[in-house]
Amino acid sequence: MTNAVSAIRPEDEKAVREIVQRITLSWNENDADRLSTVYTEDASIVLPGAHLKGRSNIRDWMAEAFDGKWKGTRVLGSPLELRYIRDDVMLLISQGGAYPPGATEVPVEHAIRGIWVFVKQDGEWIITGYGNTPVRAAIPLPDGHK
Repeated sequence: MTNAVSAIRPEDEKAVREIVQRITLSWNENDADRLSTVYTEDASIVLPGAHLKGRSNIRDWMAEAFDGKWKGTRVLGSPLELRYIRDDVMLLISQGGAYPPGATEVPVEHAIRGIWVFVKQDGEWIITGYGNTPVRAAIPLPDGHK
């Protein structure tokens, strides 16, 4: 994960990777309590059909999802871009998705691209915003655009 504008400090990249790894491990254990700890108290998540505001709402929504549709699912992903917006704000673009029990990779129909906003609070990186969109959900361009 590099940035042509300014190089990411190794300790910041390591911190972001560790947060993403915590999400992956928490998701793979379907642990909404642990998963929600990587978000600020006022974090926002936008998913297809949902807008979640606040750590407690994120936790509740994920717990319900892990008890229902996403029970037993696992996630994996990889970074496409990581860059500073400011010294205390970073943007991560990723690709990946969830896959069902028994599978070993993300089915094409479940592939997503995500956008993450990290802020540094009290010297630690934490997520304040996240959103994703299905890779296959292309929006038609206006006439004349390629």
